Amino acid sequence: MKLRKIIALFSILILLVACEEMVDRPIFNENSDALVVEGLLSNEKTNHRITLSRGYSSQNENPMPISGAIVRVIEGTTVYAVTESPVGSGNYFTEEMRAVFGKTYTLSIQYQGREYSAMDSSLPVEPLQALQYEKLNEEYRLVQSNAGENANFIAHQVSWSSTPSCTTGNNCEGIVVFYDLKTLDVNEIYKPGKADFSFPVNSIVIRKKYSASAAYRTFLRSVLSETEWRGGVFDVQRANATTNLSEGAIGFFAVSTVVSDTTLIVAKP
Repeated sequence: MKLRKIIALFSILILLVACEEMVDRPIFNENSDALVVEGLLSNEKTNHRITLSRGYSSQNENPMPISGAIVRVIEGTTVYAVTESPVGSGNYFTEEMRAVFGKTYTLSIQYQGREYSAMDSSLPVEPLQALQYEKLNEEYRLVQSNAGENANFIAHQVSWSSTPSCTTGNNCEGIVVFYDLKTLDVNEIYKPGKADFSFPVNSIVIRKKYSASAAYRTFLRSVLSETEWRGGVFDVQRANATTNLSEGAIGFFAVSTVVSDTTLIVAKP
C-alpha cells in the first residue's frame, strides 16, 4: 500500500512538472511619478552621494535626474548641508562627514511642494578575511568566502591597468560584488549562472565590506530577487523592492560601516 502511494505521488509530481502551457498576455507598464532615491552614508570621511531621479518603464532607459530639490541629512540636532553637483545632474553630495555607529541618520528631501524622508543606522562590520581567488586558465577569478554572523556585502574593484595585459583602448578594470545576507533563499541557491570575470596576475583588488542593517538587508534581498537571482528554477512572484522612504518615493537610504583593504594578485600554481 505504501509503495502504491509513493508511486501515485511520484506520478502526480511528474505531471505537474511536465505540464507546460504557453501564456501570451500583454505586459502593462505602470506609469509612476515616484521619486527614486539612492543614498548610502558610511563611516568613511568623505562627501557622500545621494542620487534623485524618476523611474522608467523600459529596459536600457536612462533615468531622468531630479534637480533643484532641497536635501538635508540630520543626526540629532546636527544638520549636514547637501549640495547638487553639478547642477542638473540629480547627484547631491553631503559636506565632508562620517556616519558613526550608534547614531540614527535621517534623510529629508523637499521637492515641488512635497517632503520625503527616511532613516537608518549602521551596524558594526566584521573584519575582512584573506582574499580568496583561484586560477582560471591563464588568469584568475575571485571566490566568494562567507564568514561571520552579520549580513554584509563586499565590493571588489579590480584593476590591471598597470600590467602588460592592459592594451590601449581596452577597459582594464571591473567591479565584482558578493552578497552575504545570512538568509536561506532557494532562488539564491538555484540562481542562474553568470559568466566568469577573470583578470591577469599582478592585478590590484581593492575591497570594501559594508554592513547592512535589518531594513537594508531586506531591501537588498528584494532587489536581488528581481535581478541576479531571477531566471532560475524557483523564481519568486514579482514585486516592488522594499523601501524605507516615505510615501511617494522608492529606493533606499542606508547607513553602513565599512572596512577595506588592498591585495596584489600573485601567481598561483
